[in-house]
Amino acid sequence: MSISRRAFLLAVPAVAAAGCAGQPPLRVAVVWSGEELQRFLRVVDAYVAHSRRPVSVYSAGDNISALLRGPAENVIPDVAVIPRLGLLFDPVVRKRIQPRESGHVQPEFWRRLVTPEEGGPELGAWFKLAYKSLVWHRKGERHAPASLTAWQPRPGSVAIGAADGWVLSDWFENVLLSMAPEAYDGLFASATRGDPEWWARGEVSEALERLASLWRDAFTPEQGRRALTLQFHDSILDVFRYRTADVVAAPDFALPVIQRYAGADVAGHFRFPGDAGGPPPLVVGGDVAVAMKRGGSDALDFVEWLTRPRGNTNDALTEWVDEGGFLTPYRDPTQPLLREPALALRRSEGLRYDLSDRLIGRLEGGDGRGLWRVLTELFSDVAASTVTPRSAALAAREKIVTSLAKGAAR
Repeated sequence: MSISRRAFLLAVPAVAAAGCAGQPPLRVAVVWSGEELQRFLRVVDAYVAHSRRPVSVYSAGDNISALLRGPAENVIPDVAVIPRLGLLFDPVVRKRIQPRESGHVQPEFWRRLVTPEEGGPELGAWFKLAYKSLVWHRKGERHAPASLTAWQPRPGSVAIGAADGWVLSDWFENVLLSMAPEAYDGLFASATRGDPEWWARGEVSEALERLASLWRDAFTPEQGRRALTLQFHDSILDVFRYRTADVVAAPDFALPVIQRYAGADVAGHFRFPGDAGGPPPLVVGGDVAVAMKRGGSDALDFVEWLTRPRGNTNDALTEWVDEGGFLTPYRDPTQPLLREPALALRRSEGLRYDLSDRLIGRLEGGDGRGLWRVLTELFSDVAASTVTPRSAALAAREKIVTSLAKGAAR
């Protein structure tokens, strides 16, 4: 998929931050919109005040992958903050990135993720991290299952924003990591190659079937059809504002949504359950800031400034951390509910990075594409229709393996 300069300028509004007159702005592409974008702009305003360099922030949304890969060199940004690690390893995008060769030291787990070769340079620096193995509930109403096997939700008890493919992939990743960590690691290691053999393994089919059974139990067909129209924010409101569901599996950044629409001190959470006495899964994600070659040294300086440890200083970014919805390995949030997740990210024990965000090629994410599409169809089969979990799981695995096999044959 390519994107022309005209299409890009029509699709992604630019928000300019003032600087010294006569300087060309540093162009920064992000995926956020709404409140997250406004928060980021406050951070950028502080950079402009510090450097006197003008900055234009582009909200590219799902178009960011096409933007970074596209043939139109004149629309490639100077800096990109990307939510999918796989883009760093895309052969086209990687050639356009300026590696980091100096700057602050990143925690080892996170450093390895952005380092293609052992001992080689880092391709980017982590800006924002996400803890993706939380299940949220109303305070005082605990619903934590003893294990994944014991989790048999009644219809209507679970809220899912199934219109957002990443929500469904987070469910799959937690179930797979809970049941078969070795298979998860094998899929992650082969993510950029797209090996059909790993996806054809029995452990993957079993995880898909267990996931399908959970979704089947949690929804009547009418509820499942409604869930397919819900986005992430809507599912949070179902639990905390409308009280039509009891729990919602959601990352740490659910907290600001809860507090905005339901008030403070109304939520609790538990870890996504482990399988049969095993440890609970801990899936993580994050946004990586990368300097593109066209941005020169100014782009590298901006990335370093943006991602640097803040220590005890206070600025627009630390305010974001303290108010919730933003985790970083360098600062603990003041929100009590987020302190333990933030500590786990810093300890880096048992973490697994989001599998779907590592994929490139035919399974690459994006609503209506790749693994996200397969999981949406799986959800529709079992939650909005009457397909059995086993049949739906086998069909999902077959779609994945067939898609990868076609890609390998091209």
